[in-house]
Amino acid sequence: MMMDPQVDYTANAKFDFDQDPDPIKRRKKNIKRARKFLKPARSFGFIKFNEPGQCCVTGIMLSALGPDAYDVPLLDPDTMRPLENGKTLASQFFIDQLSGKPAPFTALSNIDSGYMLRSGYSPELLMIYWLLTQWKLAQHVDNQSQHSVWLWKKRNIKLVPIQKTESKTKSKPKLVEAMEPFYQMCLEHQGHGVEIMEVKNHQTGEVDLCGIWLDLRYMRYLEELEAQSSFEGTTSE
Repeated sequence: MMMDPQVDYTANAKFDFDQDPDPIKRRKKNIKRARKFLKPARSFGFIKFNEPGQCCVTGIMLSALGPDAYDVPLLDPDTMRPLENGKTLASQFFIDQLSGKPAPFTALSNIDSGYMLRSGYSPELLMIYWLLTQWKLAQHVDNQSQHSVWLWKKRNIKLVPIQKTESKTKSKPKLVEAMEPFYQMCLEHQGHGVEIMEVKNHQTGEVDLCGIWLDLRYMRYLEELEAQSSFEGTTSE
């Protein structure tokens, strides 16, 4: 079917989950099916759909789906029911897990390896990609467990879990708690004449030093630009 460039499309993916009663065999079959399902379309060996905001499998433009298209609860890889932690495709794939800031998601040329594409996946395909990552993670754990048994039996080597000491988070000093509204205000205006620097303790991970710089000259400059823009808008009306 030829797609009309003047029409917006969505993709309805029908993925047949394996029903094998053996969870290991079922997972293995689902991984194989998912990889086949998620392969980026190619033409003469080259990625066919590789534009920003495009699905690498179907070629549809993802921007036409609307902002809520990825606001879908993640599925449990075993029960296929929504997870209870409230995570969605959007929070999992479009938010940087370290900084918490919005970040684009792009697919890989070989699904889970290769070079990074400019295109991504439609919501239903991205859900299958999520399930694939979880199935592979579970498979890795199983393989590691089997390898651990083999090491003990054949070479008398035992894999021992690393005991991590729980870090005790200390409460903030009272003065810092009192300045919290000011700190939040500075966070909101960071990059607009406000710069924040935090130095963490490499042993505890807690912030030991915090510096806030207010660039008054740059703030005045921004205010002048805003006032000039408002004046020009009023004049044009």
